[in-house]
Amino acid sequence: MERSKSRRRRNRGVERLKSILIVLLSLSAVYLTLRALVQNEVVSGSQGILGSVVSLFQPQESDTTPDPGGSSQLTAAARPVRIAVYDGVNRYAIQYNAAQTDKLYDSLGILLGEALTSAKTPVEITEDDWQAALQSPGVWFDFLGNIPLETLSAWTGEGSANRALSGSARQIAVALDEKSVRLYYHNESDGLYYACETAVAYTGHMDELISDYGGNGILFAFELGEDSGYEGLDPYVLISASTPTPTVYRASNPLSNLEDSLIAELQEALSFQTASYPIPNGIRIREGQETLEINRDGTVVYSTAEDTASRYPVGDSDVTEVIETTRRLAADTVGRYCSAARIYLMGVEQTEEGVEVSYGYCLNGTEVSLSGGACAAQFTIRDGQITAFTLRFRRYEDAGQTSLVLPERQAAAALEALQPEERELVLCYSDTGGETVQADWVAK
Repeated sequence: MERSKSRRRRNRGVERLKSILIVLLSLSAVYLTLRALVQNEVVSGSQGILGSVVSLFQPQESDTTPDPGGSSQLTAAARPVRIAVYDGVNRYAIQYNAAQTDKLYDSLGILLGEALTSAKTPVEITEDDWQAALQSPGVWFDFLGNIPLETLSAWTGEGSANRALSGSARQIAVALDEKSVRLYYHNESDGLYYACETAVAYTGHMDELISDYGGNGILFAFELGEDSGYEGLDPYVLISASTPTPTVYRASNPLSNLEDSLIAELQEALSFQTASYPIPNGIRIREGQETLEINRDGTVVYSTAEDTASRYPVGDSDVTEVIETTRRLAADTVGRYCSAARIYLMGVEQTEEGVEVSYGYCLNGTEVSLSGGACAAQFTIRDGQITAFTLRFRRYEDAGQTSLVLPERQAAAALEALQPEERELVLCYSDTGGETVQADWVAK
């Protein structure tokens, strides 16, 4: 009996050893297979076989992981450079100060988003109506560039575009008209003024948002009247109580030294993988009928042969899709290397070559004027795809200094003497390729 029990125990022990050996052999086979896959580069990206197996042992990202192209970037793309808030008694306005303007927009941008999203069909109004709106309780926004209202409504409405809006605008107001809040804008396409009914609530909402700011002595030029010294200015120039002291910036060309790492970054951003070859001023990459040139003078130029498919499809029926695709390309290239500057949408224009979308640089809420009226980025779209673009790389860094400019009244008087017609007097950085840039008054 004892021998029989001992035999059974030995048998169970042998079976356990067999099971353990089977498990070890299986794990060894899996290990060797995965190692072979890695060594033979079978895996491609995170979706390969190894990636799928490894992902079983790693925590998965949730559905709420921020999308690099999501609504947070859309909202940032719509940042104004000037804001004026009026509570019915006092006006508080900010310009030439990006940090303060951003902070104000973070508090008041909700009104613009609500107004654009809920706006009804626009109705033409007079310029007197527009000026009355600017003197009514509400908020006025200046975006520096001319933005299609459809796109602006998508940017501020988390991707939901209001198809009732048409045209483009640089200056927009959300203001109280008797008992309701309306959206007002100056349409840059036809030069006319429009107003839309909105669903924005004034009592208990807008009135609370625009209260408690007080006034800081800033007025629109049209409010100053005759003999003020500002008669020759555009009526919607903001006249500050004090003279601004703009920052001086160091300027440089990020592409002056085309290091391998920089070229690789640009190739990745622009979806070009083929090896480059040298040309007199830089390098050239050719893939089929498409050409990309990266030049040491700071320009990157893309072109494709006529009737050749481009690697940049954008669609031709949705202006917002066109703008968003080009904006991302601009942000990933010139925007990535411009340091203290910010890129902004200058405008969308129909030309003989196709639709042109242009982006510029601004420094601390102030436009940067490049030599020859060039843009930071300019894209040509034809037949639903980008067929050409030019990128102009510039880097700007705070030099730790400020510059002196004329008081606005003196600058306005000088402007009126030179150009009697109404012009917009604004600060502007002129970048002619030197080592520093300083702001001064210009007429637009």
